[in-house]
Amino acid sequence: MSTVLHPTSDHSHVKGVLSRTKGWCPGALRPMQSGDGLIVRLRRTGGIYPRGLFAEVAILAQRFGNGLVDLSARSNLQIRGVSEETLPGLHDALRALGLLDADAASEAVRNVIGSPLSGCDPSALIDGLSLVRALEDALVAAPHLHELPGKFGFLVDDGGSLPLDDIACDIRLKGVGGDDAPLVELAIGGDARTASAVGLVRPSDAVSAALALAHAFLSLRQALGPMPRRMAGLVSAVGLEAIVEAASKHSGLFGSPVIQNGSSQHSATPPNTGSGPNVIGARTDFLGVGAPFGRLTSAQMKVIADVTATDIRLTPWRALLLPATGADALPALSSAGLITSPDDPRLCVAACPGAPDCSSAEIETREAASRLAPLAKSLGLTLHVSGCPKGCAHPKAAPVTLVGRAGRFDLVVDGRTDDLPTRRALAIDDIEGCLRDIAASGKEER
Repeated sequence: MSTVLHPTSDHSHVKGVLSRTKGWCPGALRPMQSGDGLIVRLRRTGGIYPRGLFAEVAILAQRFGNGLVDLSARSNLQIRGVSEETLPGLHDALRALGLLDADAASEAVRNVIGSPLSGCDPSALIDGLSLVRALEDALVAAPHLHELPGKFGFLVDDGGSLPLDDIACDIRLKGVGGDDAPLVELAIGGDARTASAVGLVRPSDAVSAALALAHAFLSLRQALGPMPRRMAGLVSAVGLEAIVEAASKHSGLFGSPVIQNGSSQHSATPPNTGSGPNVIGARTDFLGVGAPFGRLTSAQMKVIADVTATDIRLTPWRALLLPATGADALPALSSAGLITSPDDPRLCVAACPGAPDCSSAEIETREAASRLAPLAKSLGLTLHVSGCPKGCAHPKAAPVTLVGRAGRFDLVVDGRTDDLPTRRALAIDDIEGCLRDIAASGKEER
């Protein structure tokens, strides 16, 4: 991590933090209460874990939690099942490993996603990992920006082989080819398809430009009621031009030749409108492993650490990349219950923790997802199984979405969890028939 840490063993803050955390975007210093205990999120710069550190986290998850670790959509690890009694010991252990920030505000503002292969991808156009580190350091050093909403985030795409086009973010920085040298493309409020393009800047100016846009967000939202919590909401409310004008008050880059208007015509890849690149299995430079429905056990983590050649790279697609690791590691990973084939049916389904793990969930989800996955795969359908209307596992629309309500599922076709269902109060047996009907009607339309 690039953040300077200040050792302390004072745990007097713990009870006060716990009382405020319900509904927060969790961290290690500000965990969130859930159905199975506290969720403690670890924000490792770039989502990169040396194999030894990854194994240590597995041990901590077993010792201080319930042995379950989730992969978040922000390339973070989340230790589950921590109690108020075990949290102080976990904090001490994380601090000793360099995984604890100086304070909760510094931790929260480091909400930056980076390209998973940064530093080992020869096709990358910019040094994405260095840019992530510099951006995190600058955010921590700017106290005013600690007022950014908890889910407000940044994205650094190095322009390499694994684009982050499908990931929605508030401020996007992407390496692109320039006429003479690589540039960084700035965009705000969405994924690569929906974000508003701001312009192009030299890599050395990218952090200053990103911070100016964040300052503009905070200043402009003050006059609005209710205040938008994401950049897309601000763009809708005041427009792109007003945001760029406000950013110019915080940085001389805006309105100067240093930032070129428009978007690049030299992008390495076209925008990806799907659910991310397929990274599972043996590739030339890495091995991709999927966590079933985004969850790992501590035992699985130890297997991953044992077989990887160098380090473990977390991705926003709830998968892990093992650079320089060969296909001979696949049998051990598969035997541990991990996803090692791009044809695994479980990849057709997104599922949240569900009940009883999540206190908001109204139904169990993972057994349902496991049961429905082979059928969904055979029918060519992708499926989102959500324990409640929040839709945390897949905020976007899906061909089929199941929403838990009072112990049963409502079914939404081509929509999100908050859309109007076509069927209500379904049991799992009913859903299997519905999936067959949906697949059949789709074939008839084609």
